[in-house]
Amino acid sequence: MDATALYWPMFTQIGLSLVVLFWLAYSRIGRIAKYGLPEIRKTGFPVHVNNASDNFKNQFEVPVLFYALCFFFIVSGEVTAIVLALAWVFAIGRVLHALIQLTKNIIFPYRFGVFLITALSIVALFVVALLQLAAL
Repeated sequence: MDATALYWPMFTQIGLSLVVLFWLAYSRIGRIAKYGLPEIRKTGFPVHVNNASDNFKNQFEVPVLFYALCFFFIVSGEVTAIVLALAWVFAIGRVLHALIQLTKNIIFPYRFGVFLITALSIVALFVVALLQLAAL
C-alpha cells in the first residue's frame, strides 16, 4: 500500500486541531466581547469555553503518539491495510471525542468510550510497529 495513504488520517487529526483552536478562539473572544475582560478575570469562563480549552489541550497529548507512529510507518514504507484502518479509527474517534466534549460533554459512557477506542487503536498501532520493527 502507498505510504501516502496515511497522510489523510494525519491531516484529519491536524484539521481537527485547527478547528478546535478556532472554536476556542471564537468562544473566548465572544465571552470577552460580551462581558469584558475584567469581568472574565473575576468570574472565569463558563464550562463550555473551558471544555473547548481542555479539548484543545487534548489535541497535543495522545495525538502526539499517533503522529510519531504514522511517521514511523511512512518512513519504513510499511503502511498496511491494518495500519491505515487503525489510523482512521483513531482520527475519526478523535473527531467524535471532540464533538462530544464541545457539545453535551457526556463523559460516561460516550466520551470515555470513544477515548478508550482511540487509546486502544494507538496501542494496536504501537504493537504493529514493534512487530514490523522486529521483522526488519
